Amino acid sequence: MIAPRSSPIRTLLLYSQDTRGLGHITRTLTIANHVLARFPNCVAYVATRSRIARDIAWPPRQCDLIKLPSRRTPTSIQRTPEDEQASLQQFRALRSQILRATALGLAPDVVFVDHEPLGSSGEFRDGLWALKQARPETRFVFGLRDIMDDPERIRAAWREGGVYDALENLYDGIAVFGSPRLYDVAEAYAIPQAVRPKLHYCGYVVRDLPPATPSGIRRQYGLPPNGRLVLASVGSGGDGCDVLRHAGAAITRLQARDPELSAILVTGPFMPEEESAMLHSLASPRCRLLPSADVFQLMAVADAAVCMGGYNTLCEGLMAGCPMVIVPRATHKVEQLIRAELLAARGLAQCVHPSRAGEESLAGALEWALARDRRTQAGRVREFFPSFDGAAQVTGYLSTWLNGG
Repeated sequence: MIAPRSSPIRTLLLYSQDTRGLGHITRTLTIANHVLARFPNCVAYVATRSRIARDIAWPPRQCDLIKLPSRRTPTSIQRTPEDEQASLQQFRALRSQILRATALGLAPDVVFVDHEPLGSSGEFRDGLWALKQARPETRFVFGLRDIMDDPERIRAAWREGGVYDALENLYDGIAVFGSPRLYDVAEAYAIPQAVRPKLHYCGYVVRDLPPATPSGIRRQYGLPPNGRLVLASVGSGGDGCDVLRHAGAAITRLQARDPELSAILVTGPFMPEEESAMLHSLASPRCRLLPSADVFQLMAVADAAVCMGGYNTLCEGLMAGCPMVIVPRATHKVEQLIRAELLAARGLAQCVHPSRAGEESLAGALEWALARDRRTQAGRVREFFPSFDGAAQVTGYLSTWLNGG
């Protein structure tokens, strides 16, 4: 009797450039989870600088982490600007060498690069092109978040960094995490006509919703069983202290009129200790201050939420049908502001510019959110976004190459 022939192993290399956030690595691991569930003969390797990658929902089977090194400097050490620049270049070169050796050594069937087509500051450029030359059968897919930043800024950066050349001559496909109904990436980023057939809109990538009930969440965090619940969250928390402080003050103002209103405030894993300590005064029997929590789970049961404008947070809030007040980050990067204003223009959320995000304005916006009916909110979301199965759509998009095509 002839033994059944086993399927060949397919290797997937994923690159995620997260350093101080949660969004990119969460999205990458969500996609990896879906791919490995669908393809039992596939193994995946995730290359990232993220120091919290292992704390996120890691695929339970054949998936490994390739941790790229980040600079670590003792607080007692003061570097000169020249030393700082030399150190940055040293670690960028080191990561580039690791990525090149990894790509050539693994010889993957498919490479999936999230957000930065050539890696952060071009650190994956040499590795990608070297692999393309050494193994022509490898397929390269770029994962493009719909809103990256100001379109002119992205166009200039792509021209300077050689990205347009890579999109035309390196990449076989471009998986867009979004919908053309909200944002047309081809027009925004001046993607050449020759490249546009490679664009494939996959919808919004959202992880599986963790099970939760309103009563269970209240018991878990020691909140009273009655009254409405407001969530305030600032993503990874690295720059969210002011938003959370103003949100806490707004909630306190609303509680003066509605004593049964409860709240959960989540600082995030990257908020500096001295900043999170400043927020301790917001805690009370009806207001819990947490260093971390599953925000998706909380959005599924909260009556309203105050949040920043990150891709993952807003997608999870939309999918959960949670009325949101968005206070987007608005620095030199305007990605969150663009996304928040687009959703607000469609009546799907309230957008409060950070320069106007005080106690009074947030209290007023929260009143709007608390007055929204969850069922009506969910229906309105579905008019624009029929589904949030982006990870499944990406997996289907990759299937041609992972099946050996």
